[in-house]
Amino acid sequence: MVRIKDIAKEAGVSPTTVSNVIHGNTKKVSKSNIDKIQKILEEHQYIPSMSALMLAQNRSRLIGVLIGGVDGKRRSIEGDPFTSIMLSALELEIYRKNYYMLFHMSSTSEESWKLAATWKVEGLITLGLTAEQNIELQKRCQIPLVSIDNYYEGRERAENIGLQDFEGGFKMGNYLIENGMKKILFLSDNDIGVDHERWLGLQRAAKENGSVLAKHWIMPIKQEFQMQWLKDQLEEICKWDALFFASDRYAQEGILVLQDMGIRVPEDISVVGFDDSPYAKMCRPQLTTVRQDVMKKGKMVVKKLMSLIKEEPFDGEERLPVELVVRDSVQNRE
Repeated sequence: MVRIKDIAKEAGVSPTTVSNVIHGNTKKVSKSNIDKIQKILEEHQYIPSMSALMLAQNRSRLIGVLIGGVDGKRRSIEGDPFTSIMLSALELEIYRKNYYMLFHMSSTSEESWKLAATWKVEGLITLGLTAEQNIELQKRCQIPLVSIDNYYEGRERAENIGLQDFEGGFKMGNYLIENGMKKILFLSDNDIGVDHERWLGLQRAAKENGSVLAKHWIMPIKQEFQMQWLKDQLEEICKWDALFFASDRYAQEGILVLQDMGIRVPEDISVVGFDDSPYAKMCRPQLTTVRQDVMKKGKMVVKKLMSLIKEEPFDGEERLPVELVVRDSVQNRE
């Protein structure tokens, strides 16, 4: 493997000059020498040691991405298209900014803090942590932090990129009502954050109509129990005109359970979701849903974090717009 002193000898400069070019300390290096050294580095396909770069620059160039757990345990993202697409978007954008992504499935706030301190990450991105966990983590780490899809109450808050969840629930609620639905059941695995806002949007649409009944049922949070729970509740579920699931993944599972039990979608009951993930088009019938641009959200998260790292001015909390996507899983009842 070629060494710095070999590059220096070939370029006719000192090893210190080569080291300065590699580490970006080029204020005292002429442009001709910079160009010459960089050309030789490329010819030899020289790759600097990451530990050496970190030591020279006193920076890790690492961005920690933390995914929150469930009930104190690491959460599986298998079969979760939203999280998978978000991670892909974050990694791509972090790489474009000449940083590296350190991904960790976190089960506790203590574990998250230790990870950030051990690896000396320059910034944190969190998904699936509560507002309280984000605030605590930000206080302990004292580094830039941007959360995804959080709702903060009161004065204490972390920077956040989210979605117009209330508007999404409201739009879907109005669409179902316009198609003759009088009884709409909202299903999610919790009643906080984004799911709560989506439910509030549906609730507002139902209240403004006056003659529509809307209720919110909480499913088991663990995926392995959800389909059995749906089967156990089937008799009551079938009394509703439409099922509005908080995500497309849950909606697809719901459609499978209904069809396995001989219930037709949308002829017997309409089913809708949220996200417009790949599941939405894989369903049969294809799923009517609310679209969010996950790739754009990921890009905005990294952009905001870079502004914090560089101490640049930026806008406050941002929430991306949503769009109703009509497919085949709703049948007009009027």
